[in-house]
Amino acid sequence: MHKSSQSVRVTPSDTAEYPIHPDHLANELVKGNYEQIYSQTSQAFKKEVSWDTFLKVISSFGDSAQGYQSISELKQDHTVRKVWVDPQQRRGIVAVFADQLPTYPDHTILGLRVNELDKYPATDHVQTQTIFSPPIQQNWQVIWGGSNALINYHYEYRNQRYAYDLIVTQNGSSYRGNPKKNRSYFAFGRPVTAPADGQIVKVVNDIADNAPVGTINEQQAPGNYVVIQHADREYSMLAHFRQHSIKVQVGDTVKRGQVIGQCGNSGNSSEPHIHFQVMDQANWADSTSLPVQFVNHISPIQGEIMQPSL
Repeated sequence: MHKSSQSVRVTPSDTAEYPIHPDHLANELVKGNYEQIYSQTSQAFKKEVSWDTFLKVISSFGDSAQGYQSISELKQDHTVRKVWVDPQQRRGIVAVFADQLPTYPDHTILGLRVNELDKYPATDHVQTQTIFSPPIQQNWQVIWGGSNALINYHYEYRNQRYAYDLIVTQNGSSYRGNPKKNRSYFAFGRPVTAPADGQIVKVVNDIADNAPVGTINEQQAPGNYVVIQHADREYSMLAHFRQHSIKVQVGDTVKRGQVIGQCGNSGNSSEPHIHFQVMDQANWADSTSLPVQFVNHISPIQGEIMQPSL
């Protein structure tokens, strides 16, 4: 939410008498309960966004809305991230709530955004001819994925629009131990598999994994990656492999489910994860991303568990 000029001056109460449950925030917005919503935000949020700015921006979304539908919930590291969209999928709300954080009461609103949503009908409703399997052998969580920018930040970029980022979580966390070390992350070193039969057309295998975790390599954004051709104008790309873990070479033929390397933290990656997308050419930077047709007709989005299916 961006700062803007002042609006009606109202002083909200310092504490919410009846804290809004995360499931009910969108309904409270539609009802115009702006003061209570703002009162439930963290002090850091209030320092960043004044009450006047908040009221001006949030009321424009509440006044014209008939209602919002919850489409995504992601629980991670003692927070709950929820996303709602209106019936026309033209407007959306994303909020992050504290969940057993030692520094905040439960349901404290740590972040809140309201957005107009772009849509790309020319490709949103098209699927690949190739039917893909998730490129995994165990259950992974979708951290980014879906057809709007609130649940999938890739969606704003033509060449990544329908990409997925996958992590491994246990008890609501993606790591155990020192969060600066790659080996602390459950995803690091796990096998990555070919999502369908095809031929290897590109391999990068010598990029160092980011260390400590949190540093990123923007100059070599995909890090270590593999591109597989599956059909005419259908190529999959799997990125951020562990350095020197890729087992295939250009020209190799691979089968669905074949292990091709290990999950790493190379390239533009904030923690160990898999980036998976399908595109219309081998050069990912110039490509158009394609919506993936998965086996079993699944359509995974942010917060959901992606299961292996061969």
